[in-house]
Amino acid sequence: MKRTIVITGGAGFIGSHVVRLFVNKYPEYHIINLDKLTYAGNLANLKDIEDRPNYEFVKMDICDFDAFYQLMQDKKVDGIIHLAAESHVDRSIKDPFTFAQTNVMGTLSLLQAAKLYWESLPEKYEGKRFYHISTDEVYGALELTHPEGIEPPFTTTASSAEHHLAYGDKFFLETTKYNPHSPYSASKASSDHFVRAFHDTYGMPVVVTNCSNSRRS
Repeated sequence: MKRTIVITGGAGFIGSHVVRLFVNKYPEYHIINLDKLTYAGNLANLKDIEDRPNYEFVKMDICDFDAFYQLMQDKKVDGIIHLAAESHVDRSIKDPFTFAQTNVMGTLSLLQAAKLYWESLPEKYEGKRFYHISTDEVYGALELTHPEGIEPPFTTTASSAEHHLAYGDKFFLETTKYNPHSPYSASKASSDHFVRAFHDTYGMPVVVTNCSNSRRS
């Protein structure tokens, strides 16, 4: 049986790489790229795969519950990889309402549509998965305990461990307490909690990953 995977935010910078990977690596899967095509989305990122037989693009707002629920039923979706989100801390400071709407209510819309569809099937949640891509910013910031860790300026040859020592003694862990400091990180933290709540309440199979960017001066 052919699997159908929806990747939300698949026209964005990171999302387009995920879509391309799945389309190329899993030709037996039907990959649906779902994107609203706002400031962050550009289909030119996927020009090289747009004619692949296992690829499909759907323009849709993740907040449109009715449309997404219909898509779940029409395409018989088995899995969702959820990357779509309003991003950038500075933008969230200027417009927190949009971040709450997209990142929180949009995620809840996807979760509820998936729940209703998957629970209607004979196999229920068997073989299904909701993969939620979050951010390390939900954890806040490491305590600055060793500002003397590296003599500035940082060099490109310094190891990641040396860079880390300039900030604190510990790394973030999956068990680290959430401590968001911006509307962006607060909205992502809330969406994380909803995903876990759907697992704990309804038994939905979920994965949450808190990704980070690596920077060097």
